[in-house]
Amino acid sequence: MPLTFQQLRCVRQVVENGFSVSRAAEALHTTQPGVSKMIRGLEKEIGVEVFVRSGNRLTGLTDAGREALVLCERVLQDARALKRLREEVPSDSEGTLRVGTTHVHARYSLIGVTRRFLAVYPKVKLEFTVGSPAQILAGVMGGTIDIALCTLPDPVPKGVVSVDAYDIERCLIVPPRHPLLKAGKLTMEKLARWPLITYDSSYTSGSVVQREFQRCGVTPWVVMRAMDASIIKAYVAAGMGVAVLQKMAFDPAVDKDLRALPVDHLFPASSAMISLRRDHLLKPFAFDFIHMVAPKWSRKAIEARMATTLSR
Repeated sequence: MPLTFQQLRCVRQVVENGFSVSRAAEALHTTQPGVSKMIRGLEKEIGVEVFVRSGNRLTGLTDAGREALVLCERVLQDARALKRLREEVPSDSEGTLRVGTTHVHARYSLIGVTRRFLAVYPKVKLEFTVGSPAQILAGVMGGTIDIALCTLPDPVPKGVVSVDAYDIERCLIVPPRHPLLKAGKLTMEKLARWPLITYDSSYTSGSVVQREFQRCGVTPWVVMRAMDASIIKAYVAAGMGVAVLQKMAFDPAVDKDLRALPVDHLFPASSAMISLRRDHLLKPFAFDFIHMVAPKWSRKAIEARMATTLSR
């Protein structure tokens, strides 16, 4: 018996509902025996057990089941993409583009890109999802995000193709008249004497700062962790501490209650990466969006990178 989409949906719903067959049946508008029969049929067809069982209860996924879940999600996502083709085929300049990124890129580097893109593609619906790099890459793999712009989490999910967009350099921000402004060349020891406001470690900027302090054997005086550059700047301006911030997030014409000091010698630059699912079908306007973010990457170059990755 060939596999069906409903069997794949059964697998997904059972996992999403905590391995409860009854709740999965409710979500699928069917019966518990029906769900059990479809799961057994799928396992028989592929020749492996997907679920761990305790008596008649499903309690988890087998190793093969975890791989099967990823494949089920991929097939269902591609099926949704096929259904959208009818709406999007009439024009390559219409449709939806779903971009995932972190706050700092959405706030500081993508405003101009978005303005230019929508001027060229007024009929494209541009949707942004803001989260941590790990959350964004999970969205790429799950098919809810078409293009990701962020630093890469560790580990990077299998099946993701990434190309460099631009470098992210950092500076130290302090309030006006702060003693560090007259302290000469900054060192880790000098920074450690002052309360530090930093990014959460789930963000690359937070982990980079933490890693470099550790590498130098210096313990920073961290008083606050945040996920938003505007919050960090507000607390520094209020005199609560100093912060290592991305240079793109500091504008002396706007941030008049802050001053910036160079720290390139202390904290290395990171790379903002454009990430895609390697088997994801992108519309032509998606490649134009990528080119606007990183002009060195043309559609031909991106497709060549994706094809190279697929062939490995």
